[in-house]
Amino acid sequence: MRSPLRLFNAWIDHQRLADRRREVEWQLGVLFKQAVRLRLTLSGGGFDRIYLAHQVDAENQVLACVRMNCPGCERAPDEPDLPRIALPGEYRIHREARAYRRLASLGVAPRLIARGEYFLANHWLPWPRLSDVLRLQSDRLWDALPVVLDAIRTMHDNGVVHMDLNCGNVLVSPDFSAAVIIDFEFAPPRTMSEFDQQRFDYLRLAHNLLKPRRGRNAAFQDPARFVELFAQHVPETGVGIPAEFHAAWFERVFENEVISTGFREILGVRASQWISL
Repeated sequence: MRSPLRLFNAWIDHQRLADRRREVEWQLGVLFKQAVRLRLTLSGGGFDRIYLAHQVDAENQVLACVRMNCPGCERAPDEPDLPRIALPGEYRIHREARAYRRLASLGVAPRLIARGEYFLANHWLPWPRLSDVLRLQSDRLWDALPVVLDAIRTMHDNGVVHMDLNCGNVLVSPDFSAAVIIDFEFAPPRTMSEFDQQRFDYLRLAHNLLKPRRGRNAAFQDPARFVELFAQHVPETGVGIPAEFHAAWFERVFENEVISTGFREILGVRASQWISL
């Protein structure tokens, strides 16, 4: 059930976006050569609003998924405690569009359809978010995790990192044969090596998977299997961890001894280098 506050905030943003919505509807109408309307969703869009573009006379015919910067919310709040950069609106659009262009042909991100100054439209996939799948059935973790980790490895191998890799930013196909990654809103700091950016992605995903009402129950019932799946996909690493990494960002990884030990081995991290909680 959606909270009243969330519904109210969505309605306020929807009103603020009236002029932009009409402009985007016109642009997409020209592209699709038919009248288009945008329908607000309550899907997670971070600091932006997410719409579904559909034919005016056929709401069930979805043409695209649209991310739009909301006036008054175009600058994301700073996050001094996390090693990532919260981008202003236009830069979020640029980063996401670039990621889709690079990854869509590889099958691990939606196809980009159009991009404007304050919006982008991508191919809509009627797939559930990994967070929704695990909320209903924690043990589907074992079906989803291999394809999700495959997608992440492909993303990293092609020069893209995410920096906000949680279960809500991954879509999985109904038959668990594929996964795509969405919502590239954050950028890595320039001082952070690509190697450590990738480790941050894996650790943040593991931390989120171990959240209650995600994959926690399944993972804690078979922690060795959880570790092994990551070990099969995470590239070989060296030793050491940057000072800016804090264990509080990954605290759930340390709650189970098998998982904690396994991740120290996978990521090449000596036990003494984890900063104490």
